This record gives sequence, C-alpha cells and structure tokens, in this order.
Amino acid sequence: MKSIVVIRREGKVLHDQAQWLNIEDVNFSEPEKIRGEIRTVLHTDNGEFVYCTTNDQIVELLSKESGFLITDRGRMANLKKEIVIDYEARKIFYQRYKSFVTIANSKLKLLKQYMHRHKK
Repeated sequence: MKSIVVIRREGKVLHDQAQWLNIEDVNFSEPEKIRGEIRTVLHTDNGEFVYCTTNDQIVELLSKESGFLITDRGRMANLKKEIVIDYEARKIFYQRYKSFVTIANSKLKLLKQYMHRHKK
C-alpha cells in the first residue's frame, strides 16, 4: 500500500498539519488555482486533500515515524541508518553518502536521550 504526504482542505481552508494519504483512497483529482499556483486537489470519500509541498510540514510528519528526529530547522535525520554522531561539531554523518546533517544546540539533549534508549 503506497501513501503520499498531503494536507487536508476544507472548503478553501488548507490545514497546517501534513498527513499520510493512501493512494487507493483517491477517487479522482483535478487541478485548481490555490494561492496563486496550480495545485492538484485529491478527492476522497473522507474529504479533499492537496499534495504537501512545504518542507516544515513534511519534516514534522516524518519525525513522528520511528527513528526520525528533527535535528535543526528544516532538517531531519533517520537515526536507524548507519551514522556517526559528532556531538562537538553538532553533525550526524552518513557514511554511505559521505554527507551530514546539522544538529541544533537545542536538539543535542534529545538526540543523546534517543541514542541512549536505542543503543546501536
């Protein structure tokens, strides 16, 4: 079962919180001009949804999934992957991709608590 990230629409109001929508629940879609841009409106038996394109909403939704943690503004890390954490430099390194994600000072304690609970 595949899902996409959407935001609920009620009338002309778009909600702020992203959610998962099972693609099998989509009855039909149609383009509509919303806030000055053409967006795809998905119609289901449970209401209308618009494909989510806002980074903050997507990050917030994914951070609720097991293993994901918001590490910095607009940044998120999957802590289930093969990682090395440099707490001094405030970076999580992904060895496989030779890249990293930054960690905000305010997230260090939360990250340490998570890693202690889920020792790798």
